[in-house]
Amino acid sequence: MQHDCGHGSLFKKQWLNDLTGRICSLLTLTPYDHWRRHHALHHGSWNNMGTRGRISDMYSDCITTSEYKKMKSLRKIFYRISINPILTILIMPPFIFFIVYRIAFDTPRSWIRERMGVYLTNLCLFLTYSALIWFMGWKTVALVSFLVIYPAAVSGVWLFIVQHKFEGVHRAEHAQWNNLEASGTGCSFLRLPRVLRWFSGDIGAHHVHHAAPGIPNYRLVDCHNAHPVFQKVKILNFRDGMREAQSNVIWDEESRTMIELRQVC
Repeated sequence: MQHDCGHGSLFKKQWLNDLTGRICSLLTLTPYDHWRRHHALHHGSWNNMGTRGRISDMYSDCITTSEYKKMKSLRKIFYRISINPILTILIMPPFIFFIVYRIAFDTPRSWIRERMGVYLTNLCLFLTYSALIWFMGWKTVALVSFLVIYPAAVSGVWLFIVQHKFEGVHRAEHAQWNNLEASGTGCSFLRLPRVLRWFSGDIGAHHVHHAAPGIPNYRLVDCHNAHPVFQKVKILNFRDGMREAQSNVIWDEESRTMIELRQVC
């Protein structure tokens, strides 16, 4: 819901989207205005080889085979560790949601509203959790919060990875990149079981969302079924998604495709 509010697609009135998104941010631990600005940048350049390097795109970015070959041996080791699924999917997500989102990371000083949003979110979280701890004790609050946020964070990161980094995904140089083509060749359609579709707001239809972010989540699959342009998109089921998340992929300039890191000499 916070994601759709950030795109202005949940309600007709933008102020209502913003209000709901900021309320949701107290549950997701994700500062609404800060995340929305960074997410807009992601929508304007994902799978664009000329705009890599943002921290907010760490789960959709990748390096090229030539860049990897130029690395020293020690740096290659550190890079392999940094993209290991145990670290990226199981260890990093709670660190991101509990700690990284508490600071205005990768944010220009001119983003005054976004920076203020981070600090106000932190203040609201401090007051909210202080009250909860006062009534229920810190052990109960810590346990319940972790048991909710941790699986949600892991699931969110997993979704983001398998919808942007998978076998067959296409990447383009800056001059050749355009939004509509990238939505069909740079995103997957993750067909989840019906109950998971409901809980995830049909975010599995990520290609449609990237093509037109203003479409509300409950219309995404209908749009996929209605338009021939979406029929050639890469389709993954739940098992495919679990397999793709374990793949360490890298962009090969010669074949212009994503390959396994183990294939690089």
